[in-house]
Amino acid sequence: MTITFSEVPQALRYPGAYIEIDGSQAGLGGDLPVVLLVGQKLPTGTAPVGEVVRLSGVEDAKAKAGPGSMLAQMAARYRKGDPTFDLFMLPYADNPAGVAATGTITVTNAATGSGTLALYIAQKLISVGIITGQTPAQIATAIALAITDAGIDIPVTADAASNVVTLTARHKGSCGNAIDLRLNLYGEDTPAGLVLALVAMSDGAGDPAPGDLAALIGQRWFRYLVLGINDAATLAAWHTESQRRYAVPVQAGFRAFTAFRGDYAAAAGFGETKNYEHISDVWLGINPPTTWEAAATLAAAAAPRLYNNPVISLEGTPLPGLKADVGYNDFTFGNSLLFKGMSIMEVGKDGSCYIKRLISMYQYRSDGSADDAYLDINVAEVMERIRYEQRIGAIKKFRGTVAAKTDEGYRPGLPITTEDGVKAFLLSLYKNVLMAEYGWVQAYSYYKGTLIVEQDPNNPSRFNFRDDPVVNSPFYILAGRSSFRKAVPSY
Repeated sequence: MTITFSEVPQALRYPGAYIEIDGSQAGLGGDLPVVLLVGQKLPTGTAPVGEVVRLSGVEDAKAKAGPGSMLAQMAARYRKGDPTFDLFMLPYADNPAGVAATGTITVTNAATGSGTLALYIAQKLISVGIITGQTPAQIATAIALAITDAGIDIPVTADAASNVVTLTARHKGSCGNAIDLRLNLYGEDTPAGLVLALVAMSDGAGDPAPGDLAALIGQRWFRYLVLGINDAATLAAWHTESQRRYAVPVQAGFRAFTAFRGDYAAAAGFGETKNYEHISDVWLGINPPTTWEAAATLAAAAAPRLYNNPVISLEGTPLPGLKADVGYNDFTFGNSLLFKGMSIMEVGKDGSCYIKRLISMYQYRSDGSADDAYLDINVAEVMERIRYEQRIGAIKKFRGTVAAKTDEGYRPGLPITTEDGVKAFLLSLYKNVLMAEYGWVQAYSYYKGTLIVEQDPNNPSRFNFRDDPVVNSPFYILAGRSSFRKAVPSY
């Protein structure tokens, strides 16, 4: 007999037709990626703190994290960009010892003409009706009332006392320091004579402690994370967890997206002290979006493209809903930050935002020398995907077989795995799938020449291999030198 059966017994004499069904080689598709939103909830949210919960939609996020919460706004932003991937959240309560950021709006001169004040908080418009004859105190009261009436989605509360409106972030912690306050974002006119002094949100402190992340997020494979909480301690904790999950035996890593608001000096100082190969932190400059909404927008834009093709350039990918000043496009600042672990955007003439280059925060070897091995976020992503293809392909092909060093003339059909069989599998996967079909890798001859497969001398049930894939890179730069002439040279 040249066919080996799993279910049909060898000792069989009873008449009949016995046909076993084996679907082990039939699978063609992959899984649906899962995204985890990490952020703060409000007390009105029903979700238990520190437990990962599934989100069925934006309204579900509002119910579980609380309307107007960081997580509810992150879910809304993410779903605007990506309706496909499964979405979960890990909610944190505000740190009880934390302090909410505050800012002020002071009415220094009353209006001499009626009109509408265009106040923007975190890029959200609050329209305030101004009437001639109102005193500064009355105008301050009108502003506070308009902010309150704008709804729970405004990330601050407002109280007026005399001619001063005090704004307080809904969440405690450093997140409130990144809430933007400004007038006339789209060039609106301030009512005649009205003068306001805005003091930026500040003094928010005390972020939630990350906790035991391995225990909190469990065994589910979250391929992409959105970090709404982005202080240094939180990033360090998620970096440690990213390395644990990327390594053996877990082998289920993630790419994490976050955002940083501040001027160039602040971004440079923050970025150059980090070294995180699985985290991408985009610099917002001093622009309207909140960091948590920007992070969710970035993830929704980048994650599906990375999943579709982990080596593709993300340059020009729109970041819908984000607005920034065109002055953000500074070559010197941008190029410098790309050497300091910070990703950058591109801002169109109308203020719309796009990905310019998305890099990881990895910059140094353990001895402190510069290393660009994981420069683009694509690198860790494609290596994770290659490993997944190798693992799943090997399980599909070799599980339940016999291990032998070489083919000693075994009859066809016997489920025997040899060194040559493993090598043939890896070479075929590299050439026909990873290179020809997916376009992730190159240099097949080099790969073939350097591939080593061995049966372990101390454990004959185990095969060891060492390969050297040459991964493709996203295209970002074309450099040339054009030496012109004004006359045709003589030959």
